[in-house]
Amino acid sequence: MSRRLLAAAAAIAIAASPAAAQEWRGWNIHVPDYPNSQGLEKWAELVGQRTNNRIRMRMFHSAQLGQQDEAIQQLRLGAIDVANFNITPLNNLVPETQVLTLPFIFRDVPHSHRVVDGAVGDAIAREIEAKLNMVVVSWFDAGARSVYTRNRAIRTPEDMRGLKIRVQTSDLFIDLMRALGANPVPLPFGELYTALQTGVVDGAENNWPSFESQRHYEHARFYSTTEHSNVPEIVVVNKQRWDRLSATDKEIVRTAAREASALQRRLWAEREKQSRERVIAAGVTVTDIQDRTPFARLMEPIYAKYAGTPNLKALVEQIRATQ
Repeated sequence: MSRRLLAAAAAIAIAASPAAAQEWRGWNIHVPDYPNSQGLEKWAELVGQRTNNRIRMRMFHSAQLGQQDEAIQQLRLGAIDVANFNITPLNNLVPETQVLTLPFIFRDVPHSHRVVDGAVGDAIAREIEAKLNMVVVSWFDAGARSVYTRNRAIRTPEDMRGLKIRVQTSDLFIDLMRALGANPVPLPFGELYTALQTGVVDGAENNWPSFESQRHYEHARFYSTTEHSNVPEIVVVNKQRWDRLSATDKEIVRTAAREASALQRRLWAEREKQSRERVIAAGVTVTDIQDRTPFARLMEPIYAKYAGTPNLKALVEQIRATQ
């Protein structure tokens, strides 16, 4: 073998070695000052410190590497190493994730944290790993999702009838909106501002920080606290990348991800309050819905369709039994 080939072979061996310095590319849909973005940057900082920069993560925020559906495929293929995903687009790929997106499944935010940090979260993480080639290392908060509209407030399900409401690429969310009498319009998140501006949709559903940070409030002047969903998000690593790590580095990456999650959740709670105050100051009309029972009653077909198997029913019962 020539010296050049020997050198090339040595370089490949060094690059493949678990001890070699690794550059990881991270995807995130949110703007840099968003709680998720700050959590991911903290994760990268901690991992860099604790591995003496053997693992260096570079986070690309604001969907620089593509929209979420594209990024999911890139991560599965290894073109992206780590990411923070909302689990709703995974519903059609991993049925177990559907239980976390069921409307009104969580009693409150602390309940959702206990669920995903416990046995239910672990069970769903195993399914995601088996089916999608990604390893869940922690869970982020994404707050309660509510409906916001261009032309009128929502107080009852009757107010939803006929409205074109943007949803994520998820059969469950499409059916959820139909159950409320709305016309669901699946659209990439990055296209929503223009869709609201031009009237392609009458509204959308999301949390306070997304509504504010993406400036959707500039064209959707009514925010109604339906709080129909409290969908957690995952922080994931490509499985091939993960499997090449030593046991020590796996523990470092996972522990740092959980610490970053604690930071993200604290920042999230602060940001929700700030975002609400900002959009109210900008002239948005907020309708606080005190009794959501009329909305919840319409969700029985959703539970029957998306949590009707023995496995999913068992997960629902575990969630409800979590104290």
